[in-house]
Amino acid sequence: MISPAMPLSPAALDIPRSGIRDVFDRVERVSDAISLTVGEPSATAALHIVEAACTAARDGRTRYTNVLGIPEYRRAVADYSARVKGLSYDPECEIQAVDGATIGLYLALAAVVSPGDEVIIPSPFFTSYDAEVMLVGGRPVTVALRPENGMRVNAADIEAAITPRTRAVIINSPGNPTGAVTSAAEMARIADVCKRHGIWAIADEVYHPFVFDGNGDAGGAVAPSIAAVPGMKERTIVVESLSKTYAMTGWRIGYLLAPASVIEQTGKIAELMHSSVNSLSQYAGVAALTGPQDHVAAMREDYRAKRRIVLDGLADCPVLRLIRPQGAFYAFVDVRLTGLDSDEFSRRLLEEERVAVVPGEAFGEEGRGFVRLSYAGDADELREGVARLRAFAERVWNPVTGRHSVSYHPVTVMA
Repeated sequence: MISPAMPLSPAALDIPRSGIRDVFDRVERVSDAISLTVGEPSATAALHIVEAACTAARDGRTRYTNVLGIPEYRRAVADYSARVKGLSYDPECEIQAVDGATIGLYLALAAVVSPGDEVIIPSPFFTSYDAEVMLVGGRPVTVALRPENGMRVNAADIEAAITPRTRAVIINSPGNPTGAVTSAAEMARIADVCKRHGIWAIADEVYHPFVFDGNGDAGGAVAPSIAAVPGMKERTIVVESLSKTYAMTGWRIGYLLAPASVIEQTGKIAELMHSSVNSLSQYAGVAALTGPQDHVAAMREDYRAKRRIVLDGLADCPVLRLIRPQGAFYAFVDVRLTGLDSDEFSRRLLEEERVAVVPGEAFGEEGRGFVRLSYAGDADELREGVARLRAFAERVWNPVTGRHSVSYHPVTVMA
């Protein structure tokens, strides 16, 4: 006799699964596919970072730590934030070590969002944002990022979405999946909106060191932080990770920067969840933040070169429109002129050309009609993958006439 299925939590059942995971599942079934899906550096952590963890292990520094993190790590975060971003935080009470940015985001939301509160999310967005808002009982409210604005966050659009229930807005710059970087001037306008309406800014800044200028020929600056705007430190929670900056994805180490009143709550919640963050990752994090930064600079130049592969590979393509990425290591491509929706486009591209990209709807409804590709991987595979992507798009483009209507004027690169 088969026992009836035991009931599961409706709240858990309502949480959406990441659309990226669906793509990963499909790619696993195509053994020879070129995958342009993974948002992970092709590099690994620098040797001095690895050695710091090994030394800590040999020295027996493997016990529980303070839930906020070891003092050395918090001081390293404070010094780095001041040196690189111009942000001043007290390592005793305004900084917390976290198990990566995803957990950091959850803790931030749990500390400031009550059941029924609304959280504004510019869309398309990183796949966990809406689910994490739902996990804390909040209601995600998406605001469309506009291609004509280069998918950058816009203060007026955020303000238009504010209601009496709005509690926070999530700001991601450089953005995933778009690679858009919001300017310091626009950050100041967003800050003004937050201050006038009394809402929190939750700033996901995990790609902050990977910024390129409009032409991709110079760089080195970091993306502006909304926490640097006068009057915003007390109403901003910065979510950071060492995963992208130092190629430490598997180490699961990041940090929060926030007012002491917030850290008091996030620390309390974290202690109930995991007691403390991995000690060895924290010692490795100290070495990453305080040691040589040439590894970061080398990755940035590597991404700049790979970004150029994407720009050159799609230049003047009559059917694909590329939103020029300004940061991170993603390109967001408009495929609507092919006549395929983005899910069908990505499925057929995998089946027919053995190239995997992520359909835009994995990043919210506003991503429909686009696909995301990552240029963090192998350069030769990227070049071949982009060539196949273009060939596929041009092959399926208007198969009846082989051309668009005379009123169409190709615009390959937006903003």
